[in-house]
Amino acid sequence: MFITINKIRYHLEIRGTGKPIICLHGFSENLSTWESIQLADHQMILIDLIGHGESKKPYSRQAYYWKVIIRDLNKLFYKLGIRKYSLLGYSMGGRIALAYALTYPQEIDKLILESASYGECGLIKRLKRRRNDLNLAKNIRRNGIEWFNRYWSGLDIFTTQTLLPKAIIDQISERRLLNIPHALSNNLLGSGQGKFPCLKNQICKLSMPVLYINGEYDLKYEHVGLEFKKLNSNIKHEIIKGVGHNTHIENPHAFIAVIKQFL
Repeated sequence: MFITINKIRYHLEIRGTGKPIICLHGFSENLSTWESIQLADHQMILIDLIGHGESKKPYSRQAYYWKVIIRDLNKLFYKLGIRKYSLLGYSMGGRIALAYALTYPQEIDKLILESASYGECGLIKRLKRRRNDLNLAKNIRRNGIEWFNRYWSGLDIFTTQTLLPKAIIDQISERRLLNIPHALSNNLLGSGQGKFPCLKNQICKLSMPVLYINGEYDLKYEHVGLEFKKLNSNIKHEIIKGVGHNTHIENPHAFIAVIKQFL
């Protein structure tokens, strides 16, 4: 189905019945990334974020600004008629979910963050990340989506995905190849980690139950998960064995088990 918010057409899929849980995918992914995840007694609301999947891909960079995305998502959820729901976000989607939960805490039942950052902190780190995001955005526009797919899949953070069955590797690649250069570029420049705020000092404000998930071999985000736990002792931290950054694709059964127990 499609819902238009502020002239932006969002594509979403609603699956199952029960308590609502909204799922936000990662950068260059789309809602089909959740196709192996089934949560009994929950209604899964899967959304293509702006510039991804079948949602609109405007040329205006302003539409991709993280504050605009959060505001529009809130209007989208309101239009769906849901007032209390859990929120699940992977990587970029987790970063957006975190900012959303801090902005609209009264609406969130439970928050699940998979391999998600609280943003770059410190002026030097932020400037470096902003420069890297700008260079990647330029390269995507210059070299195209096939180049981006080769580059992105070759990052160390996705090394463990080379061990997946070929059919799953092909599905991941197909999702990335569906993207359009200007949309990915605008996402980086509007809501990439270099542009996103440092939310570290606000983690202590999260009052709803929070689960942070990372893979055993994703050492960077294991460290981030430990930081979340230190910043807010109410946050539950789970490490899924034998996988890397994208735990819900690399071991969906373990991912479902961890989430079911938390929910």
